[in-house]
Amino acid sequence: MWQARFCLLLTALIWGSTFIAQRMIADIINPTGYNAVRFALGALALSPLLFIMKDSTPTAKPKFNIYWASLLLGLFLCMGASLQQFAIAYTTAGKTAFITGLYIVLVPLTGLFLGHSLTVYSAIGVLLAVLGAGFMTFNEAFTISWADAILLLSTVFWVGHILLLNTFTKQYPSFRLAFGQFVACAAFSFIYTQIDSPITIGEIEAAWLPILWGGLLSVSIGYTGQLIGQRRVPPTEASLLMSLEMVFAALIGYLVLGETLTSRELWGVFFISIGVVLAQIPCPWAIPPIVKASK
Repeated sequence: MWQARFCLLLTALIWGSTFIAQRMIADIINPTGYNAVRFALGALALSPLLFIMKDSTPTAKPKFNIYWASLLLGLFLCMGASLQQFAIAYTTAGKTAFITGLYIVLVPLTGLFLGHSLTVYSAIGVLLAVLGAGFMTFNEAFTISWADAILLLSTVFWVGHILLLNTFTKQYPSFRLAFGQFVACAAFSFIYTQIDSPITIGEIEAAWLPILWGGLLSVSIGYTGQLIGQRRVPPTEASLLMSLEMVFAALIGYLVLGETLTSRELWGVFFISIGVVLAQIPCPWAIPPIVKASK
């Protein structure tokens, strides 16, 4: 069991450190160009696992072809990653990680409208996380910077991606679905960057290390570590271990880039962290769904 926990902890460390790589690369290469290259590299690195490791067996009947599922996942992944990468150039890696981490508590809240109940602890966790987001994004004049607004918008796409992924992993083999969404995300990113600001070989050469970090480690190794770990670790413990990526991002951002958070932002970190932990604790009381699930 400790090996599985280590895999999840390593994944959280890799994903947390990737925010630093994203911050370092923000002034070198445009957001969609970076995502096009790193997700293509991640798909390439993941491809051998399609033949080496046994894929999961679907438990539900698919509603459409896996290619359409991959395109839809890739679109949400592209939007979330591109908006996040665009905003990170104007804020800190730690702040980006904590605002992005809101998806952990927003997913169960969204489930109320999809026929799922919400535990009381999760509801309190959502309120605390939203309060924390307010501390991190609003200033004394109760205004929000456009970079933070873009980060909050990117969180909407991360929530959508998680909800779609939860549905599609029951209908399609996991490795094939992951590979398909990475290819689709790279394709969408490449098309947009060619229209808006074509990526150059010089930009890729100047940013080769963050690209390798984001592609090989974050996309391929990170996903594999998550998959291996979640097979043996209970969901609640796995979620808590994975949420440590926010802490790692803030810590590494301070050590490597010298980034600091204001006292107001630190209160935001506190409330978001408590909200995330509270949302993972089992609770016997639940709030019924607003919309009943369709049969």
